[in-house]
Amino acid sequence: MRPPCVLAVFAHPDDAELACGGTLASFRDGGYDVHILALTDGSNSSVPRPQDRRREAEASAAIIGATITIEDLPDGEVRVAGPTFAKVERWMRELSPDVVITHFTSPLPLDDHQDHHATGLVATTLAKRAITPQLIIQGEPPVLNAGFTPNFFVDVSEFMPKKLAAIAQYESESSKPYMRENAIIARATWWARQAKVHEAADDACYEAYMLIKCRSTNPHMLVHGQKEKVL
Repeated sequence: MRPPCVLAVFAHPDDAELACGGTLASFRDGGYDVHILALTDGSNSSVPRPQDRRREAEASAAIIGATITIEDLPDGEVRVAGPTFAKVERWMRELSPDVVITHFTSPLPLDDHQDHHATGLVATTLAKRAITPQLIIQGEPPVLNAGFTPNFFVDVSEFMPKKLAAIAQYESESSKPYMRENAIIARATWWARQAKVHEAADDACYEAYMLIKCRSTNPHMLVHGQKEKVL
């Protein structure tokens, strides 16, 4: 019997680590196979050495314990169109994931990168059509988004060191404010205050999501069982 599987579908290398790095590490610790799918190589980034991003992504995934596939869609031009659906559907069919995590799909007008929006729409559509996913969630955008009002929170306090170490591998992107360790911790502690009674959130770190679908024949096991202990 195969272990349960998580598929994280994101537009660029580093997107998954920022949105759900702690959650992915927690799933891996719980015995899940964890797969990251980046639809582009991030080569149009505004930094001096975007070509380093592929190597950095592999090092980052190794820290989490994930496998990563970097596809060849053009950075900045991901579309809600046939080629994008084909890339994502291939991996959806091959992995039969139990959990799918992707970008938050911003309401129009867009508050987020156009690649994020398109990737999130395609991945969410395909995940909702698929048989196997029991949980479909959309992760926090890397920059402020007025439309992101999360309703699902994951305690990643134990896994923040891995998340921070994974993101630190992206040295080529380190000049961006949202990549800084203090910014990442500040966001995680803010979501802890939203997820818990405010004064009970000291030293806790959470990741925040929009819940798209949660399906289980045993809801108690989904939340409390060993297999799904991350939730």
